[in-house]
Amino acid sequence: MHSMAELGKITMEFAESRANQKEVFMEFQPIDIQMKALVERYTKPWCLQCSEYTFTNLFMWGQGEGIRVAEYNGALFIAASWENSPFMFAPLTENPEGDYAAALADAVAYFRKIGAEPSFRAICGPIKAAFERCSGFVLEEDRDNSDYVYSMESLLTLSGKKLHGKRNHINQFRAQYGDVAEYVEITPDMLGECMGVYCEWLSGKDASEPGVLSEKEAIQRILTHMDTLGVKGGGIRIQGKLAAFTLGEQINDEIAVIHIEKADSGIPGLYTIINQQFVEHAWTKVKYINREEDMGLEGLRRAKLSYNPAFMIDKFHGRLA
Repeated sequence: MHSMAELGKITMEFAESRANQKEVFMEFQPIDIQMKALVERYTKPWCLQCSEYTFTNLFMWGQGEGIRVAEYNGALFIAASWENSPFMFAPLTENPEGDYAAALADAVAYFRKIGAEPSFRAICGPIKAAFERCSGFVLEEDRDNSDYVYSMESLLTLSGKKLHGKRNHINQFRAQYGDVAEYVEITPDMLGECMGVYCEWLSGKDASEPGVLSEKEAIQRILTHMDTLGVKGGGIRIQGKLAAFTLGEQINDEIAVIHIEKADSGIPGLYTIINQQFVEHAWTKVKYINREEDMGLEGLRRAKLSYNPAFMIDKFHGRLA
């Protein structure tokens, strides 16, 4: 009788043999809005809390050939590239308890077919556990892409000593703009106004920062299709002009994820107020709010840590040992 370690080794040896011998015929397609049901048929059973595998995230960042998907042998494969290096998100089997080693073997075979080193990203939660059941891979922590998850209650009330500064920011904003500011729901017909806020925000940014150049189209895609995507939006008008907006969605019974938040950084307290008001108007029925990663940007990391996250969703890169 084999031990669990021996079974894992045997399973991966079989998978490696399969990857070496079998020709794979994955037909990757650019992601479009009609793929929502297909993608969610694979993502929903995994009950993921991270942001990458939401259809909204894949769709908004998948302009052109940026993100492509293929369904093959009972698994979903999501291919992308970073700095001309191809990678995949971790494969998703339709049944999380299914033959994960076989899906990895198919992915490795595909990488070999295109002449690239197998590389997997966004490995977290139950996906990490599936990877760990398969020997032959090394997982490396990817701190820059760990998601920050907050208690809804803490973002709503900003109570406690650690969030005292945030309450001060809101009080200062209300003292200066309380008579001329209002919270509004963001709807698709406000695309032009939102893009105006984004362009003003962009004017003071370094275009070389990660994601800046593709973010404009990402925002256009999510706003245009927000009803189909199930996305909610909130904004702040000051003297009738939209000065901040934010977009997010509920991904399961307990957690919502915020995909976009933009504001006029020249208005003190505006980011704090749009954050708090969006929770108050849209997310009081969830327990947690995922505000995604910091991408390794020092200022963004400080800002996200300053809200005292309840926990982090750690993510890992995977490669062959």
